[in-house]
Amino acid sequence: MMAQSTIAVMKDIIAVQSSPSTTFTYVPAETKKRKREAKVVSRPCHPGPFELRSEGVPDEQYAEALHCMLRKCRRLVVVVGAGISVGAGIPDFRSSTGLFQTVKDDFKLKGSGQSMFDSSVYKDAATTSMFHSMVNTLHTLSQDAKVTKFHQMLSELSTEKRLLRLYTQNVDCLEISLSGLETAVPLPVKAPWPKTIQLHGGLQKMVCAKCGWMAPFDPTVFQEDRIPECNECREWDSVREVVGKRTQGVGRLRPRIVLYNEFNPDGEAIGKVTSSDLKARPDGMLVVGTSLKVPGVRRIVKEMSAAVHAANGIVVWVNEIDPPAAKMFENCFDLILKGDCQEIPSILERWEKSKTRPKRAPSTRQKKSESASDIVSSITNKTISENDRKITDVFKVKKKAVGRVNGVKLEK
Repeated sequence: MMAQSTIAVMKDIIAVQSSPSTTFTYVPAETKKRKREAKVVSRPCHPGPFELRSEGVPDEQYAEALHCMLRKCRRLVVVVGAGISVGAGIPDFRSSTGLFQTVKDDFKLKGSGQSMFDSSVYKDAATTSMFHSMVNTLHTLSQDAKVTKFHQMLSELSTEKRLLRLYTQNVDCLEISLSGLETAVPLPVKAPWPKTIQLHGGLQKMVCAKCGWMAPFDPTVFQEDRIPECNECREWDSVREVVGKRTQGVGRLRPRIVLYNEFNPDGEAIGKVTSSDLKARPDGMLVVGTSLKVPGVRRIVKEMSAAVHAANGIVVWVNEIDPPAAKMFENCFDLILKGDCQEIPSILERWEKSKTRPKRAPSTRQKKSESASDIVSSITNKTISENDRKITDVFKVKKKAVGRVNGVKLEK
């Protein structure tokens, strides 16, 4: 009997364990919240290209997307080239009227004017003289230039805490003259990093190629084919000579810009910055005024666009020319705008005005409702004022009565 009851109990236990209702699922005590993804409100149905209009109401297919990115993105990355400074009077590099063509014509070069921006310019006295002349001219243009509307728009983005980073290929230093777009020279390897990253250096400094001493750029130092000596190296060498040590040589000064086929002194720091920005999950990228011919810049744009798309963001190309047809840039740009980038602030302003709805006049029903509420409030206020007057009169009578009673008591 006991054996049968034991068997029955075992069957019940097995049935309970095999029942779906007794299946347990482990639930962790704390669930890590996911980061909120960026949401692009508007994206064009096709990338374009669209022509930037200088007048009239802009095309809604791109104006709304452009407005959404520049007004709603909170981690915007901007990559700019020489095209953004053309409006300031500084020529670009690769156009028919650009610096490469101008240098070629001025110095009657057989090859491309790009050779004047190659590290080999210091190997020959003639090319060194040409290089110094070109650098001094470019420095003068940069000093006389005024920031453009597009430069000011970038400054406003930084002030509004929407700009994650500005990567610039320009050496004119117009960007870093504005509030919120400052940089650091040399670029630090560790955070915090400045808002603007100069990918190719700038003409605001000159540096010794030997000891790294830096000073503000002085165009009078770079004359003809003479490569100026470093004062710091010269003084240090003279001290060594006094104490009986052998000389170590004197370094040569040069503009702190990065030429083709040479080492970038800020290369390691730039790599750290880009890695940090990729991890920050940028939600928008604007590529303006660059032809993307430099390999390092091409890589930054490619990797950053992938990060932006992963965050459901938008990537916009703005230039007078089409983006590169290279396979690495397939499906990279969500919006292609052809024209002068200086039109963008005006386009945004015109589009916002066209979308601003004027306040409608109140309807007849609203007028009746407002008039009825006015009558009710006036009656209520009148009733309240009459009640207040009555209460005030009662208090006055009571006060007089109390005063008489007190007077009688005091007389006794």
